[in-house]
Amino acid sequence: MHGEGLILGKWNFIFLLGESGGGKGTLVKNIKDFWMPGLKCTSMGDIFREKSKTDETIKTLTEQGVLIDDDITMAIFQEFALANTPGLIDGFPRKRSQVLQAIKFIKEEGWRVLVLDLKCDIEVIIERLLARGRADDRLDIMYKRNLDHRTLHPKVIKEIRTRPDLFDIVTLDGNKSSDYVFTEFLISLLREVELLYLYDLKDFSANFSVMQSETTVDNALNRGLSEMLIKIQKAINESDL
Repeated sequence: MHGEGLILGKWNFIFLLGESGGGKGTLVKNIKDFWMPGLKCTSMGDIFREKSKTDETIKTLTEQGVLIDDDITMAIFQEFALANTPGLIDGFPRKRSQVLQAIKFIKEEGWRVLVLDLKCDIEVIIERLLARGRADDRLDIMYKRNLDHRTLHPKVIKEIRTRPDLFDIVTLDGNKSSDYVFTEFLISLLREVELLYLYDLKDFSANFSVMQSETTVDNALNRGLSEMLIKIQKAINESDL
């Protein structure tokens, strides 16, 4: 068993699930800033907004907050995933039918996927999105997205949970501060690391220090945890396991 090329010797890819405004973008930024700067990341929303510049149908659906056709969505996911492994995609899968298509693809590729499920209350989301001020962040669109999410997301997670052979799920509380969410994420990753790899590590240690510019312990804690994961990843890549 050899973990080179896999995230922590385990995952080929990451699905990031949750509503717009739930903190997904900040989580991705922290992942790249602290832990994996080379991780290839995108979001379905960004892809659709880019395509809407030249595709009037996608533009209309995006502006109305309507979900894009499954076949188009799946084709976009596959194109990105095959070209960017390991990688992360935000906002896929959104529907049970997309999960079923994704399962077929993942099985064919022989992959294992880490699913990050970021939960956030609608009141917190509205406050954040109103502050963000993007063109498609109107109240009617926010409530439409929230209704879609509350209707579709439980079926997505339920289907994912039926395949523990393909997916590992980490649930995060998006109502909390972004630093806290990232700490929760890093600790959850450490719990998922295969003990077989940890047993093989020699003289493993990680430093913890607080910089003078830091006013809270959060950044220092996240730097220390990220350093630990980076060292584990390096050891896994160099291991003969």
